[in-house]
Parts: sequence; structure tokens; C-alpha cells
Amino acid sequence: MALKILAILNLIITVQALFLCLHFIFKSKGLMILNRLLAFLCFTFAVISLNTYFSVAGIFLQDTLLQDISNNLMWFIGPALYMYVIYNDKKPERRFIYFNTFPFLFLALINILFDWKWFSIVVPFIGFTQMSIYLFLSLKYCYENYSNAKRYYNWILPSIIVFAVLIVVNFSLHVLESVGIKILSDAVLQSFTSLLVIPIFYLAYKEMNSAGELGITPKKYHGSQISEEKTNQYLAKIEAAMIEDKLYLQEDLTLQKLSRSLDISPKFVSQVINQKQGMSFSEYIFRFRLEEVKKRLTDSGNKNKTIFGIAQESGFKSNSRFNYLFKKHTRQTPKEFQKLHIQ
Repeated sequence: MALKILAILNLIITVQALFLCLHFIFKSKGLMILNRLLAFLCFTFAVISLNTYFSVAGIFLQDTLLQDISNNLMWFIGPALYMYVIYNDKKPERRFIYFNTFPFLFLALINILFDWKWFSIVVPFIGFTQMSIYLFLSLKYCYENYSNAKRYYNWILPSIIVFAVLIVVNFSLHVLESVGIKILSDAVLQSFTSLLVIPIFYLAYKEMNSAGELGITPKKYHGSQISEEKTNQYLAKIEAAMIEDKLYLQEDLTLQKLSRSLDISPKFVSQVINQKQGMSFSEYIFRFRLEEVKKRLTDSGNKNKTIFGIAQESGFKSNSRFNYLFKKHTRQTPKEFQKLHIQ
């Protein structure tokens, strides 16, 4: 009975994965490369789950091409996830894509075309190492860039973490089995691999139900696209105004005032901040003011100043609003933060 349930679950996963694959292949809206990456990931798990269904259902196709393809598609999951993660900041060029796929295509062909026993023994460990490296790079990139593009990484980071945990558990079970410690039956162990599809489905369905295309290019900007070169130029000017000129210290700083000082249209200032930093203008300014007030609160030279006086010097106008936002983002009141961090 348990095997029948596992077989049905894998068949359901297969059907769902194929549906999502076709959806992203024919999807005209959004960013094409992300649609294609999601389509590929869904197709990969459709094949893996279909192969698992045949195995668990007792339809033995272990010596067929499907089994080989299923095993070797795993080579490309790590690179696909990594390219998905970094896309918000760096668009992968063809050379980058080839560099991260062709070597594994070569290994896959060797595994499919040649029946080398030693290679079959070594491949799972190479595969786990490769997957671990890409997941580590993905997690590292998410953490390093999270504050700059929260809307994008809010969707991706939980999926990558769950995927990494499932990979570690899956590999640990296979290692234990290889040394004679059998915790799960072969059918259940093979089905466990299908659980890797959960974070992929999460990403896919979040994207399907989103109105903002993963937070990268909001719809309100579709009719006002600017070149990547011009976007980077505008971003450099905006960052200079914040970091070097510290315009955020002005309590009455508005989008219009900033755009006038930079000689850039307010629409483009807002668009560049939204697309490159993943936040609104007010969120962007708040980030600088928060860091400024934290720095001043921990400066012993400011011990005789009131907290709100320091907040005003950092660009905040309202005491109640400042206290609310500070606690929301630091989980401490300004006074608690000052006592804990003062030099």
C-alpha cells in the first residue's frame, strides 16, 4: 500500500512538473532567461519523478535511457539554481553559461555511453561535491545581496536553504546505505530525491502568482526601459549623492529634490533604485539614515545628546516614526541599542 502511495505521489509530481515546464516555455511575460531556467528545472524533476514512479510501481526500466538521463540531469540543477540566484545583479552571458554547463555535459555523456564501474562509484560523490559548491555559492550570494534586493531574494533564499538541507539529508542516507546501514527501503530512498522538487515548485508557483515578475522589473516600468549602461550611470550618481554628499541627512529630502540635484528625471531615479536595489525610494533613503543613526548612537562623543536629536541629525523628522522603524528593523529600541553598543 505504501509503495502505491509513493508511486501515485511521484506521478502527481511528474504531471505538475510537466505542466509548469510547459507554462514557462510558452510564457511571454517576464524575463525570458528566468522563464527558461524554471522550465528546465521543472523538466528535470519531471524526468526524475517519472523514473522514480516506474521504479516504485514495479515497472522496471532501470537499464533504459530514461534512468541514465534521470541520473545525469542532476549535474545541471546546481548551475541552473546559481544562475537563477545571480540574475538579479549580473545577467549570465553565454560564455558564463557554457562554462557552467559544458563540463558537466561531458561527464553526463561519459556516464551514459560508457559502462565504467569505477566511474559509477565515483560519480555520486563528484555530483554531491558539485551540487554543494553551487548551493554554497548561491547561499553566499543571497546573503551578501539580500539587503539590496529583498523582494527578489525573499523568494529565493528559503528555497535554496530547503534545497541544501534536502541534499545533505539525501546524500547522508545514501552514504549510510553504502556502508550497510539501511534506514529506508530502496523505494522510499529513491522517492526521497523527488522531495527536492518542493523548493522548485515554490519558486515556480510564486512566480506564476506574482504581479511583479520576481521583483526585478515592475510592470509600471515596462514602457520606460533604459539601457543597462545608462542605468549603471544613474545608479553611480545616486550612490555618490548618498555616500559622498550624504543628501539623506536632509530631513525634507524628496524624490523630486534628489532628481533635481542629480539632473535625472524622478521617474528614472525611482526606476533605477527599484530595479537595482529592489526597494522603493523611501526604503532606500531609510537604509542610509538607519545606518547613520546607528553609527552616531554608538559614538561616545554623542553621549550627551538626546536620541531624537541624533535621529534628527541623521535625517529623521518624526520621533514616533523613528522609534517604530528603528525597533522594527533592529528588534531593539534606540536606547537599548545604544546601551549595548556604546564604546
